[in-house]
Amino acid sequence: MNRRGRTATLLRVPLLGGGEGTALLDAGPDTHAALARLPGPLVPDVVLVTHAHNDHILGLGDLLDYVRYAGGKLRIYAPPEVVPTLADRFPYAFRGGSPVQPIPGAGVTVGDLTLRLFRVPHGANGESHAIRLDAPDWRAAVITDAIDVPTATAQAWLSDLDLLALGTSFEDEGDAPHSGRSVYDVREALALPWARSARQVILTHLSHGVDARRTHLLPPGWAFAHDGLQVPLAGPARV
Repeated sequence: MNRRGRTATLLRVPLLGGGEGTALLDAGPDTHAALARLPGPLVPDVVLVTHAHNDHILGLGDLLDYVRYAGGKLRIYAPPEVVPTLADRFPYAFRGGSPVQPIPGAGVTVGDLTLRLFRVPHGANGESHAIRLDAPDWRAAVITDAIDVPTATAQAWLSDLDLLALGTSFEDEGDAPHSGRSVYDVREALALPWARSARQVILTHLSHGVDARRTHLLPPGWAFAHDGLQVPLAGPARV
């Protein structure tokens, strides 16, 4: 239960007329192995990259190679300032044009779902981005790498959520200097008003500092993430 892969979330959205759309949120180093465990082959319709740290992008190697074979099915987006960093990390994939597009301000859509990126502080690591998901009958946010989210950001992006996936790398990092930290811990997450207002909270981005067996730490509606976790959103939609 405490052996976990790095960050990647697959969102499945039912489409009008049948079938489903898919969005991959970040692509950590274990993405290929996670996709290989699915019942059948899958090429995501959309990939969103929140920031250019190794634990969120090293799985892009396989996906970037596949863009030119995917016949327009695979679309990869990142914040505009992150695209040049990805070009530096994967120069071979950017020859002849960029396979990664700056995400439009209005976001991108998969079926009737809109996905938007918004900026969040990443503490000692600068800035990252979180993902807001809006469907006609549910709202969610995925914030893997953030600390000290401003009140104004929380009010604009994190109110009235049906699901919040929030990164907490340690159970209690209170002994570490705050200036050197970059992600909330479990203790801090439990005290966040905007997290407590969400109808369901999944704590993700868990390091060796979190024992996922200690579920007694969490209130009702909260849970620790684990590899292969499936969370229904509304109707047949799931993440």
